Amino acid sequence: MGLYWRIWSGVCAVAVVVLAIFVLLAVLQFDRIHTRLIGERLLVLADRAAEPLAAAARLGLPVSGVRNADGLLERVRQTDDRITAIHVFDRDGRIIHSTDRQPAGTVGPEILAARTSAEGAPWYIRTSEGFHGGVDVRGRQGSFAASVVVAYPAAANLTRVQAMAAELMLAAIAIFLITGALGAVLLRVGLRRQIIAFETIDRAIHGYERDAWRAAAGGDPAAAPAGEGTTIRHLLEEADQRYRTAGRALAAPPER
Repeated sequence: MGLYWRIWSGVCAVAVVVLAIFVLLAVLQFDRIHTRLIGERLLVLADRAAEPLAAAARLGLPVSGVRNADGLLERVRQTDDRITAIHVFDRDGRIIHSTDRQPAGTVGPEILAARTSAEGAPWYIRTSEGFHGGVDVRGRQGSFAASVVVAYPAAANLTRVQAMAAELMLAAIAIFLITGALGAVLLRVGLRRQIIAFETIDRAIHGYERDAWRAAAGGDPAAAPAGEGTTIRHLLEEADQRYRTAGRALAAPPER
């Protein structure tokens, strides 16, 4: 049975490695897809928040002079309670309007760099603080008037990814249990003859070693049971006798 359990343990180990790799890749893929979906949602919200500001900018009004801008931004923010804040900032990153009651003076350098590298196109980034998606507000003849950025916490994505990881882990455990049970049955049936032969040889070797130790200690060796193991033990005894005879011949002084 030792051979059987070793083979079964190997099958289970391979199943664990394969399932662990699958779960890891699936979680990473889910995190990437979920991040993209959050970014696209933030772009939709940012575009919605930028519409009234863009209407004022096209009339030639400065975005900083829109009096009800904070209320318009707050209306968009209330569509999702998890939104941290919505900011409107100028080309240099200075915050003009915000849903935050005490906003920082400027947006972070990562946000400003993402807006600059986008070259006027909608953009979203993932930072240590969370997700940010933004669009530019265009005035007359498409000139830059301001930018709108929507901030979203990273905890929301982390919670969803952890939930997915937990679901995959439960599925992986169920698959492992099924694989282990089926592997035990199939190995037992498929390797039955080989396991019996191996156990016979193993018993014969152990019996021979036991008798050799008893003989060396001055005791009587046990009688070998009849069967296939007896032949193997006889072969082992003959090989041991030949080995000892050769040893004595090599150790004897040469005849003159």
